[in-house]
Amino acid sequence: MKSIEIFIYEQAIGLDVMGPLEVFSAANYIRNLQGEPPAYEVVLSAEDAGLVTLSSGVAIQATRSLSDDLDTCDTVDGKDGDYFILSGGFVAPQLAEDTDLVARLTQRAKTSKYQISICTGTFLLAATGFLDGKNCTTHWHYADQLAARYPELNVNGDAIYIQDDTTYSSAGVTAGIDLALALLEQDYGAELAMEVARSLVLYRHRPGCQSQFSTPLSLRQKAGKSFYKLHDWLQGNIQLPVSVEQMADFCRMSPRNFARRFTESTQITPAKYLEQLRLSQARELLESTPLTIESIALDTGFGREERLRRTFLKTLGVTPSLYRQHFASNVSS
Repeated sequence: MKSIEIFIYEQAIGLDVMGPLEVFSAANYIRNLQGEPPAYEVVLSAEDAGLVTLSSGVAIQATRSLSDDLDTCDTVDGKDGDYFILSGGFVAPQLAEDTDLVARLTQRAKTSKYQISICTGTFLLAATGFLDGKNCTTHWHYADQLAARYPELNVNGDAIYIQDDTTYSSAGVTAGIDLALALLEQDYGAELAMEVARSLVLYRHRPGCQSQFSTPLSLRQKAGKSFYKLHDWLQGNIQLPVSVEQMADFCRMSPRNFARRFTESTQITPAKYLEQLRLSQARELLESTPLTIESIALDTGFGREERLRRTFLKTLGVTPSLYRQHFASNVSS
């Protein structure tokens, strides 16, 4: 039996806590039906034991304090814990600046074989130093902030979850469930993980990457004042084939000078910018219209459905059809 400690705090996100907890609980339930011993022993801890109010207003009981001597706690076989999980919350980045709390979390993390963060809990794990020099992820909205605050981390804002040595980190909120299923499969095999996923009506392995859930960048803002008119022109002619030379001509620049200045301003090449603009428009049409994917490919300048499909797979990790299934607003193709 594996032991798990989930650290919670005032205003932690409930699903960050309850999502993984329900995966571990379901594993125990299914094992019990099979006549097998429990898979996991799970305890909730906080700075001080007692009721903790989550961001939704629900109060949950933490039975362990960070100051408890683990030698006196009911751990499996009296050994160090297997997983120490740091839940996420909107306040996590601020909590990561509390040096006293971080010191206590660091000491507790040292008593576990694996250190895990859910969503913005990565800020707390990063503050302990366990992620130094490692690959990690967090909620897409906070990825740039995490990378800026902790430059010693290798932040991948697109991954659903990442393992690097003894550390695991996951993307936003429900990605903690994906990570819990991955831990379950690692510990007890694919069959049990599949049974738990079925019982909770989940993907065992979620398709795609985190980009499919993120809000498309405001490309017009990215273009800046120097290229606002170009952006609007491209938007109005999105269905037409447009070359870099034509963009340069619109801006009354030489192609070489235009490419250099545009890339300096936007941090991406003109061709990549146009692709992102087409992709953003295609996402919007998939979400809000019943147009066929072939029509959307034509209307957004991709030309062929296959080219649109390749761009979706490369950028979002899912096909246009699967994206529509997930995000369409009651439309049918």
